[in-house]
Amino acid sequence: MEKVPTNNTLLLTPFKSLNEQRPLELGDDAKLLIDDGNAAIEVIDMLANESLISDAIKVLAHALSKPRAVWWASQVTRASFPESTSPSQQDETALKTAEDWVRKQDEDLRVTAMKVADDGQYKSAASLAAAAAGWSGGSMGSPEFDPVPPPENLTSIAVGSSIALSVYDSNVEDPKEFLAKAFKLGRALADNEIEAL
Repeated sequence: MEKVPTNNTLLLTPFKSLNEQRPLELGDDAKLLIDDGNAAIEVIDMLANESLISDAIKVLAHALSKPRAVWWASQVTRASFPESTSPSQQDETALKTAEDWVRKQDEDLRVTAMKVADDGQYKSAASLAAAAAGWSGGSMGSPEFDPVPPPENLTSIAVGSSIALSVYDSNVEDPKEFLAKAFKLGRALADNEIEAL
C-alpha cells in the first residue's frame, strides 16, 4: 500500500524535497529568498512575513495533505461569495463534490469530482476545487484505457489556482485583505487549529 503523507509530513520536509515531490513555480522575489534546506513550513512563514502571500499560498498548497488542501480551496471559494449570495448550481455541485471527497477519499467520489470539474471546464474556483480532488490519485483517463496517474503536484496546482480565482475573479471587495484571510485559514489547517471535515 502506498504511504500517504500526513498533514505534518510535507510541512516539515525540507523545501527542496517538497519541490522535488510536488514541483511548483514561484515568483522571482520568492526564489531569491528561499533556503532550500529550510522546512516547507519555515519557507511558508518567511514568504508570508515578506508579504509574498501569493507565493506562500502556493507553497502551502503543495505542503498540505491533499484532503486538507482541497478542503482549504473549497472553503476559500465559499467565503468569496458576498453575503446573502450563493454559488451557482454548477459551482455548488463542484464544491459539494470536493467536500464529499475530503470526508471520504473514495475512488467513486474522486472520479465524480473529476467529471464535475470537467463539466465546469475548469473555469471557476469551485470547478478547480473539484479538479483538485479529482486529480488526487487514481487515473485521469477513462476506465477502459490503461491508467494514467496524475502528476503528484496537480492537486496542489489546482488548489492554488482555485484560491487565486476566488480572490481575483470574484466579487471580493478587498482582494488583498481576502488573500490574507485565505492564507490565514490555510495556515490554521497546517497547524491543526481547525480540521478539514
